[in-house]
Amino acid sequence: MKRLLPKKWITAGLFLLMIFLYSGLNAAKEIPILIEKVQEDLDAKVSVQQLIADIDTTINENVYERYTFIDAYGLVQKCMDKKEENAFEVVKDEQGKLHYTYFTSETNDTSDFSKRVGNLRNSIEDKSCELIYLMPPDKYIEGYTTYARGIPYSMVNETADQFLAELEAEKVNYLDFREHLKDSGLEMEDVFFNTDHHWTIETVYWASNVFFQYLETNYKEEIPNEAYYEDIRNYNQITYENCFLGSQGRKAGRYYTKADDFTLIYPKFKTSYELESTIMDGMTLTGRFEEALLAMPVLRQTATPYDTDLYMAYMYGNQAYAHIKNLDNPEGLNICFIKDSFAVPFATFASLRCANVYLLDPRYYEESMEEFINKHDLDYVVVMFSPEDLSEEFFTFGAY
Repeated sequence: MKRLLPKKWITAGLFLLMIFLYSGLNAAKEIPILIEKVQEDLDAKVSVQQLIADIDTTINENVYERYTFIDAYGLVQKCMDKKEENAFEVVKDEQGKLHYTYFTSETNDTSDFSKRVGNLRNSIEDKSCELIYLMPPDKYIEGYTTYARGIPYSMVNETADQFLAELEAEKVNYLDFREHLKDSGLEMEDVFFNTDHHWTIETVYWASNVFFQYLETNYKEEIPNEAYYEDIRNYNQITYENCFLGSQGRKAGRYYTKADDFTLIYPKFKTSYELESTIMDGMTLTGRFEEALLAMPVLRQTATPYDTDLYMAYMYGNQAYAHIKNLDNPEGLNICFIKDSFAVPFATFASLRCANVYLLDPRYYEESMEEFINKHDLDYVVVMFSPEDLSEEFFTFGAY
């Protein structure tokens, strides 16, 4: 027994030393960041509740070697062949892709949302301006995606079906990209990223072509050079391999599932653009497609996948307001997108056929969307939210 006591003291001492050493390293990193955040909130005169929440978030997000712990945890979960992490915050399907999901036995109520879309359509004073709803596919692809036993399914596709049926009752036209996937020629494993909830850029490019085919068929639009725009051979494709860790992957770690490749697509042909965006705080970008609409600084950070959201390489991501002006196509269409993040790269490809593209994000745009629409000469108003975003946060328009 006496021989064991020194070993126990040594073990306890080493353990405490490691704790104090890590605490010191953590404090050295966090304290300056925390002071800056507290000062920022005090200057902004936020509520006490918001200040406490911001302090908690700042501490959690800046833990010393935080991502190393996440990676290690994810590796352990993978070795245990677990299909969920952190109480089902992120789940893995049997194809290896990560998902957000939750337990439910019924669809969400969307009746208010469909009425709001109908009201928005009715508020458009220019009756030649058409409103169309675009429904992107969900990452849970029916007929392809499968979950292991016990993994919950959020019924997101059933909710989307219900919503589109309500739009039909409101006499609102819509295009459901899910219905076109089966004939798209795309490999289902490539439609979405493994580690992110967004569709891949290849899928976005395909969907933009489907949209303009829809306009030609259903609205008799004549898009000059449409066959040229639809030919992928007229675009550069640069693939960055194993470098993208999406929103779900950043929660699960790099070793829980396969990291993503990211393919950048942009025109080979001559283009000339002007981009105005609230992200740039009054600054305007001009130049070719890749100069005005691509965030090249984001693409230069592929060595830091935890800190780089490559999906934001198009237009620097979400913004309250953006205006894309195609200087080479002044006679093109004028389209306003009321959108979530799925529409950001979509709008960049759509802009090739347009003179002006406007983007309004209901989460950040605080002015009246109805007034904006009626102040601008528009051919189409496009509402585009993914199935997972059929929620109150996005339907801030069309009040009744």
